[in-house]
Amino acid sequence: MPQLPLSAVIFDLDGTLVDSNGLHVRAWSSALTEHAYHVGRDRIEVEIGKGGDQLVESILGKEVEDQHGDSLRKSQSKHSLSLIRSEGVRKFSGADELLKGCRSRGLRTALATSSSRKIQNELLKAAEIDPSAFDVAITGDDVNATKPQGDLYHLAVEKLKISPAECMNVGDTVYDCIAGRKAGLVTIGLSGGLNDAEALRRAGARWTVRDAAELNRRLDDALRIAAPRSVPLTHALIEELMARALDVAATGMAEGEVPIGSVVARGDGTIIGRGFNRMNSTRDKIAHAEIIALHDSAGKVDLQARDLIVVSTLEPCVMCMGATMEAGIDTVLFGLPAPADGGSARVNPPTSPESQMPRIIGGILADRSRALLAKWLAANAKSEQAKFVRQLLDSVA
Repeated sequence: MPQLPLSAVIFDLDGTLVDSNGLHVRAWSSALTEHAYHVGRDRIEVEIGKGGDQLVESILGKEVEDQHGDSLRKSQSKHSLSLIRSEGVRKFSGADELLKGCRSRGLRTALATSSSRKIQNELLKAAEIDPSAFDVAITGDDVNATKPQGDLYHLAVEKLKISPAECMNVGDTVYDCIAGRKAGLVTIGLSGGLNDAEALRRAGARWTVRDAAELNRRLDDALRIAAPRSVPLTHALIEELMARALDVAATGMAEGEVPIGSVVARGDGTIIGRGFNRMNSTRDKIAHAEIIALHDSAGKVDLQARDLIVVSTLEPCVMCMGATMEAGIDTVLFGLPAPADGGSARVNPPTSPESQMPRIIGGILADRSRALLAKWLAANAKSEQAKFVRQLLDSVA
């Protein structure tokens, strides 16, 4: 069997493998009513997918969260457990086959749910899903913040001991998609539940199918779309590509530019484009490293290629991130975050068929990027670009 570019699939539980979203809506409705908060079920439905640590404040505000959040979550858990035990929970058609299909392809599986471990265990038991079907299981009890934050997925990837670029995420809510993006995952959305295909794509899902049964039938398509590369993007390969971008940045500094470098690679890791920031030499404010590297790679791959990797020593700005979407880039890797104007959290996923939401992974060899910028600043303290570099270094200190 040829080596797959993916090593693992991370699954949500509620609404993805088991039909329990409606149960959680009812449990939250009962818990809120029990505390004299009368909230319509339709208002609760749009929050399902989040953990209770996120949901209470979103619906009722910070003051209620501070005063009654723990009590509301305890009540919701009580009602959820009661409903699971009294009514049972059905496993979605195709769920078992999907998990087995992943195994048969040599993929490891992980579970990442915002629910507590107690509720997770009760759901798996009621739905007759063997917990041993998962190599790793992460619940809301294991992290400081649940979805739509990326903590659950960050921890799942850490426990799997692989890079986020080697994982595919499967979920049914917009919060699965958002959290997956924050963790550097590509999400395949299941659109037959609370969130339709359009909502999931707008939240960042790269592809959607209706349910677990359809995903099982089209699993090879999903794996190819989630990772069109021909090799695994391991930690070692990621750092090697960033090292080459740092070399380009150093070349730019030697030529009088702020040291920001970028490379473009094919899905097999072969570098086909290089560029460094050329604002000083061109007097062009949009001559960013990523744009130069993309131009340098033009004509070297098919226009319809979906496997390209863009690597930048600094988090791309909104313009450059938008360019990667328009170019259908598979993965964006960056080194030092740029909190003031970084584009990774400031762009909305595209929905046009020509575009693609890249998986975005940051913080790679960030200290080396920072050291280059600090070295440039020490020698160019009065440059017109010094203010930007100083702000960047101060903001990530």
